[in-house]
Amino acid sequence: MGSCNKSAKTLHSTFTEDLKTYQLDPKYKDIVKEVMTYTYDNITKELRTQKKSIKKIITELNIKIDSIEERYALGELDSSIYKKFKDKYETQKEELQSKIENPTLSSSNLELAIDKALSLSESLEKIWVDGDLKQRQKLQNLVFPSGLGYDKSNDRVRTPKVNAIFGSIPILSKEISNIKKGEPIPVNQFSDLVIAEGFEPSTVCLEGRCSIQLSYATFYSLALLI
Repeated sequence: MGSCNKSAKTLHSTFTEDLKTYQLDPKYKDIVKEVMTYTYDNITKELRTQKKSIKKIITELNIKIDSIEERYALGELDSSIYKKFKDKYETQKEELQSKIENPTLSSSNLELAIDKALSLSESLEKIWVDGDLKQRQKLQNLVFPSGLGYDKSNDRVRTPKVNAIFGSIPILSKEISNIKKGEPIPVNQFSDLVIAEGFEPSTVCLEGRCSIQLSYATFYSLALLI
């Protein structure tokens, strides 16, 4: 946290209370896990479709490269034209290949990572209160990747960004709490709340409001928790 005149004890207490915003009620864990898994599956489904299209374009570029190399060898193209188009096709190919090199999580690793993240979210307050300095720093970096500060004018802890996994918890918890006993769980609708394209739902943030949007990168970062 940034330096200020406020006592460390008071800051500790304030942060402990604010951290509860992102703490998961154990009774919602199974539903939240189902939403997370469903969301990841939808994200990767789009990636798999995109990867198939990109591979097709790369194949077409390889055919073009083979064609100009053959024409150059037969003397049908001078060196400047050959180099111009070959460099162009190779650059396009490299850019496309970089888009399909992102690895995906196996279903077993995804389940382990989500379980670990949600287990952590159930115990955020305890980890913060009972943890040593190293554990607290690790918790801060995980939940608030861009760091924390203290807003002296408003007398509150401030953070510009919250990890989307933890930031989704208050959104989902609120929606789940509104479901009456016996009603079906609209997993797809809950997933849309945290991933809809072009829409970043607002959630409570330590400084008021912040944006949350689950993405492939967010889920893949879960692998670090395994």
